[in-house]
Amino acid sequence: MICAAVAAAQERKSFSFETFSSPEGLQLRQDASVAGSVLRLTPANQNAVGAAWFSQRVPVRSGFATTFRFQLTEQGGLGRGADGLALVLQNVGTDAIGGRGGSGGFGLGGRGHDQEQAIPQSIAVFFDTFKNAEDGDPSDNSLSISTNGPIGSLRWPPPRLGRVAKLKPVLKDGAVHVARVVYEPPVISVFLDDLSKPVLRAAVDLGTIIDESGSAYIGFTAATGAGWENHDVLSWSFDPRLRESVDSSIEFSKIEDISSNVRFEKAACLPERNLCTPEKASVEAIGPGRFHVILPAHLEWGASVPNASGRAVEIGNARGNVCWDLQGLGPMGCNGPEGDGLRAGAGFVAPNDQAGALIQRTVNGQTSFSVNGRMRNVFRNQSGAAEFREHEGFFEFDVEVR
Repeated sequence: MICAAVAAAQERKSFSFETFSSPEGLQLRQDASVAGSVLRLTPANQNAVGAAWFSQRVPVRSGFATTFRFQLTEQGGLGRGADGLALVLQNVGTDAIGGRGGSGGFGLGGRGHDQEQAIPQSIAVFFDTFKNAEDGDPSDNSLSISTNGPIGSLRWPPPRLGRVAKLKPVLKDGAVHVARVVYEPPVISVFLDDLSKPVLRAAVDLGTIIDESGSAYIGFTAATGAGWENHDVLSWSFDPRLRESVDSSIEFSKIEDISSNVRFEKAACLPERNLCTPEKASVEAIGPGRFHVILPAHLEWGASVPNASGRAVEIGNARGNVCWDLQGLGPMGCNGPEGDGLRAGAGFVAPNDQAGALIQRTVNGQTSFSVNGRMRNVFRNQSGAAEFREHEGFFEFDVEVR
């Protein structure tokens, strides 16, 4: 039986497929089909690729949770089974599909499939069942969160935002596995079989894959190459967590008549960080005593405005995400300009303010701004500037010197 787009939650775009006895509500591509009551992304044949998309965009920007049961069977060929399946977010449309083999149905075609295109501007949670050693795969039982950029900058294999080198559950054991993917902006957590503890967490920027309403297409891809297996999804549910997102236009303080569309270019983002982290701060004067500021998370007191008289400074239109302790605290180690809701305490730049919050100080005729991170994580770079280790992201806001 299918229960898709449940009537009571129609506006929220939640849905639940208890089984897949009919493809209603789904768009199936290439080798994907319904086999009895299961969604078969690929049959156990070589060089197969399939995709299945929920037929409408769903809201994802403010967070979501999705759970699915899957089973991999009838392994054969190279590696005794290949190549794996992925949960994918994208905004190309319901015709989207990527390459075969190690590309997993979402990535750019790899060796032997060089002409096959990827799904651009997509994010994939990939359960990988074949070790392509030449591409840096750690095992034939791994998990990664991968991302594809825009057309023109695609590469194979795609960048990996997070990885588990070897999963404890064996994906190719023929058993039914349950996966849960939870997005609490800006962190994706992946659970496998044990839904009480995530096996992988990573900071993720959904900005490139959502439309103006904060929505995207969600679905599955899978592929085989010289090795093969049935990639079956047995059930699937999705629930948007419609709460105020930390990356929405939070007003940290209100300033009237200040607005700006200034945004830094994505090329300014530092490498090796999942959240876009500008290399330098940006301070632009937009009127007498008024400024538009972009503050990278890794720079302690990294942006400042002139304030010779030590006047009060108002901050408004503050937005953005930073992660200051993702490894230790998970989603609680990431937040918007308002902080994590708790007093930081000893060891932070501003102990009496909230951890991770946007903070300010006025010294020697300058009002400076910083993320409220831990002092023990601060070091001096080659130019002598203070940086936070492992911070990523940025805050963007307007300033008025009263």
